[in-house]
Amino acid sequence: MRVAIYYLPETDDPLWTAGCNWLGWDSETAQARQRPPIYGLAEASRRASRYGFHATIKAPMPLQGKLDDLIATLEQQLADTPAFFLPPLQLVQDEGFVALRLSQPCPELHALADACVRNLEPWRRPYTDEEISARSQKLKLPRHREYLERWGYPYVFEEFVFHMTLSDQQPDTRLLTIAKEYFGDIPWRPRRLQSLALACETDPNAPFTLLRRLPLAPATPAPQQNKS
Repeated sequence: MRVAIYYLPETDDPLWTAGCNWLGWDSETAQARQRPPIYGLAEASRRASRYGFHATIKAPMPLQGKLDDLIATLEQQLADTPAFFLPPLQLVQDEGFVALRLSQPCPELHALADACVRNLEPWRRPYTDEEISARSQKLKLPRHREYLERWGYPYVFEEFVFHMTLSDQQPDTRLLTIAKEYFGDIPWRPRRLQSLALACETDPNAPFTLLRRLPLAPATPAPQQNKS
């Protein structure tokens, strides 16, 4: 079994509905969704659909040890981490992949992701040499291979980029144009990151499903200004 820590929009956020419908899969209910009537969408997002609508915080990892212990560690970390607002999201296409990304840096998010990578490492089974070789074939930088070997994922710490993947690799920008029309202004609406999701893959090539959402601490109230 592989487990992962994801950011998922809250279920009452229109972005969650739009993203799940786009990919045709709801990881919370473990049920297929009716895709919008866009020609070629199912084929263009076949691999992305298996992972569900999400942003990776701690990448999928083979589990070692007890899942309950991992959950307890993550709960303790999040209990000390106040919820925070994400910057507006924007649709981009990078190396052929259509995705939602942050419109500006978010230090709170980077700190949260860094802590998850470090704190949950004891529950990641290290990859074998054969697995590392297979996963490193397309890596561009030596640092990426170093991170893959040490942390199980090449894009951590300063290499971390928040992204919510909406397609497999595309030959042109047709799908990006369609996605911008489909999502409209939803990605730009204010949203608070107030929970992380523990997802799992029970069998190789099975779709990822949500095990549970784990809340962050309540947001810190803004200081009140004294009126004089």
